[in-house]
Amino acid sequence: MRIEPGEKVCLDTNVLLDTTDEGRMFHSKAQSVFAFLPANGVELFLPTQVVREYLVVATRPEKNNGLGLAIEDAVENVRQFRKRATVIPESVLSSRNLLVWSVRFQTSGKKLHDLQILATAHEAGVKILVTTNVDDFPENTGVKILSLADLSLE
Repeated sequence: MRIEPGEKVCLDTNVLLDTTDEGRMFHSKAQSVFAFLPANGVELFLPTQVVREYLVVATRPEKNNGLGLAIEDAVENVRQFRKRATVIPESVLSSRNLLVWSVRFQTSGKKLHDLQILATAHEAGVKILVTTNVDDFPENTGVKILSLADLSLE
């Protein structure tokens, strides 16, 4: 799928991790998201939840499924991401959506983190969320969930 100029796109944590880790399957494509989309009139957004999750995984040891980065390097990566994307904070309205949607979509446990990302994007007027974990997000929230694998960058 191609994203049109003027669209607002939220990026999931795994897109940032793929951008950082050269060993990941979608590394090149994730890097292209940050280069191609803003250059073609697409606004990128990072919910604060995504920034927190990125820092957690990026600095966690590799033996614990992390990237093993020093905190200074992970923070610098976030600074670089922010040159191309706007960080959007959680709000009272996004928290309200989290509560309503958690019941509506019967979401619990770790998937509540993903639901908060979606609720934050929704309240910021973002219509598309790009992820490598499409199944982690419910449908019918007003935000289209798009797999990084299916994203056209040409």
